[in-house]
Amino acid sequence: MSDAHRLVQVPRGVQCFVGDEVRQRRAIEDIATGVFLGWDYEEIIPPLFDYADVFSTPGLAAQTYSFVDRDGNVLALRPDFTSLLAKIAAGRLAHRAAPIRLFYSGEVLRYEPPRAGRHDELFQMGLEHLGGERAGADAEVVAVAAECLEALGVRDGVVALGHVAVFNALVDAAGIDPAARPALRDRVDAKDASGVAAALAGSTAAPATEALIALTSLAGGVSVLDRAEEAVRAVPAAAAAVGELRTLVDALVAAGLGERIAVDLGEVRGLDYYTGLVFRIFAPGLGFEVGSGGRYDGLLARFGRPLPAVGFMLGLDRVALLLERQGAVPAAAPAAAEVVGSLSGACQRRRAGARVRFVPEKGRR
Repeated sequence: MSDAHRLVQVPRGVQCFVGDEVRQRRAIEDIATGVFLGWDYEEIIPPLFDYADVFSTPGLAAQTYSFVDRDGNVLALRPDFTSLLAKIAAGRLAHRAAPIRLFYSGEVLRYEPPRAGRHDELFQMGLEHLGGERAGADAEVVAVAAECLEALGVRDGVVALGHVAVFNALVDAAGIDPAARPALRDRVDAKDASGVAAALAGSTAAPATEALIALTSLAGGVSVLDRAEEAVRAVPAAAAAVGELRTLVDALVAAGLGERIAVDLGEVRGLDYYTGLVFRIFAPGLGFEVGSGGRYDGLLARFGRPLPAVGFMLGLDRVALLLERQGAVPAAAPAAAEVVGSLSGACQRRRAGARVRFVPEKGRR
């Protein structure tokens, strides 16, 4: 790339927004954060970068943009908010009693291989519920996610719930070698029943292998849980996880959120720190999720304050694209500006709340 070209083009993976694009994103951000505030979450603005070790979670470290500062410390631009909030809860907020409810809104920088629709610079809105009783916290976080869909005007949006302990218990029972589990997880997540069967060809644990193959089709409405209970009943740990998911779904349905809830027992991808509930947020109009979340009870122990935790995030760019495709963009064009020829007149009109454009008399044409 020539020097002249670099001066007028932004680097691959970053974005620039102007005018209506900004107004739409601000409106989406305001709506989502208004929901977070309505559930008594407190806003936090964490640092843009921190020590690279903070983001050393498997699956995340390889995506960080790192650099060395003048003192020789290896730092990294934040690739997510969750790790930072866990560190802050264990450090600066160590004196606060649990549960701690925090929400955030801002950019993260994460290396993504060049692919259509993927950017390195992402704007995320989300929250973390740190500490507190597991079942209640899970239900609260999913309810907040569902309300965000409602408040944003997303048509037919759903929160698809899964549980990582179902997959983990089944692969343990099937005796799958740890080195082979990532590939198997990819096949389950891809809903590839034949691929799962091929990966399990050497296992003799029939009930567990049959259940793993069944995971690829255990997705849909809440009635999927009936089939899930039958599929995993021979593996107690997996059955317990499905039972936990059933309790959560029942609570959400009783709260009137049944239309916003789906089940996907094949939801097994994600950062390796998830320990229980996992979910993705979908709506017609996009072929991928607009947000995701889950429970990560082991993360805060890394920073010296073991606490159970659950949270979720929405990708602002994805939400904006979804609303555009659904014809539900929330931002209206601002009122036309009044052209004012004197500075005193412009200030006076501004004090009255008008939108003005100051054009000195001699500058008018």
